[in-house]
Amino acid sequence: MRIGIDGRFFGPEGTGIGRYTEKLIENLEILDNKNDYFIFLRKANFSLYNPGCPNFHKVLSDVQWYSLKEQVVMPASLLAQKLDLVHFPQINIPLLYPGKFVVTLHDLTKINFRDQAATLHSPLVYQAKHLAFTFILKQALKRAQMIFTPSEFVKNELSQTMKIDKNKIVTTYESADDFALKFFPGEGMVKEVLGRYSIKSPYILYLGNAYPHKNLERLMEALLKIDPQVSLVCIIKRDVFSQRITAKAKNLGIRNRVVFVPGVSDEYLKVFLSQAECLVFPSLSEGFGLPGLEAMAVGCPVVAANATSLPEVYQEAAVYFDPYNVADIASKVSSVIKNEKMKIDLRKKGREQVKKYSWKKMAEDTLKVYNTLSSQ
Repeated sequence: MRIGIDGRFFGPEGTGIGRYTEKLIENLEILDNKNDYFIFLRKANFSLYNPGCPNFHKVLSDVQWYSLKEQVVMPASLLAQKLDLVHFPQINIPLLYPGKFVVTLHDLTKINFRDQAATLHSPLVYQAKHLAFTFILKQALKRAQMIFTPSEFVKNELSQTMKIDKNKIVTTYESADDFALKFFPGEGMVKEVLGRYSIKSPYILYLGNAYPHKNLERLMEALLKIDPQVSLVCIIKRDVFSQRITAKAKNLGIRNRVVFVPGVSDEYLKVFLSQAECLVFPSLSEGFGLPGLEAMAVGCPVVAANATSLPEVYQEAAVYFDPYNVADIASKVSSVIKNEKMKIDLRKKGREQVKKYSWKKMAEDTLKVYNTLSSQ
């Protein structure tokens, strides 16, 4: 087969979808030397991917995701390669592409959380974009040969909410097996990294973005009820959403207890995680919850929202709280901070939990679908 993979999210700019796309391609190179793969990339990430196998090829398709150009230019770019199958790692399919494709739906957050605070657009523009998104989503789900989801929670939610036959949905769990601690940061490195951002122990850590459904405002309120010696480190990109959270911290009078760190390398992130009291993940909606699994991989205790896919993915390896209850968030985080025995237990369970997931297994399950479709 000639298989196309939309790699425009490939790399750190694509955040979670970018990591998923990168690991899918990386493991398919190991697993498949029969099918020919064509990876479609933008100028911004074209140099980030260098095929390691002769049956993998790069194709320049400099089209920004979620754009009008995506709908106009991408179909011709795909058709030019005479593909038997295309894998879109997100639901933003070009509607005019007539070929066979599969799609990955990571979550239904945009459907379930339509709050105006989650956009920078005016209400009229936001409504128009939401209608366009919903239309493309429905078309993607209807026309796809198969749909991949990162958890059984998303699979069930998709089936119930969008009335999709479960036989058309395959769960392919993500992983953090590549993130397992392969080095032990020495005292000098820890001092250098934390000193660069003026971070002092003890601290709790948040990793992700600052979109409203991530529930950071309640985490800020919970910080007021946590030992004042404990600070909160938020590793999030700088944007208008993080500015809102900064303003929230100022209004609550805890700005001096919150440190905002822009995106960092995996090595730096491992230092932050290894020194934190725990990772706090208060999100109201997650399709998988990769940050929690990455924390477990380096021995950082996880305290998470008892919501959506997180209990399925973390199981007994995390402490859970009601994400809508500020007092419960503070209580559960405090219980971990104060209890060294609990932290040791969570570290042990976390490392075992990480072993249950594998990027290679995700790629194997995906390849099975490709090959099954080739005979149809």
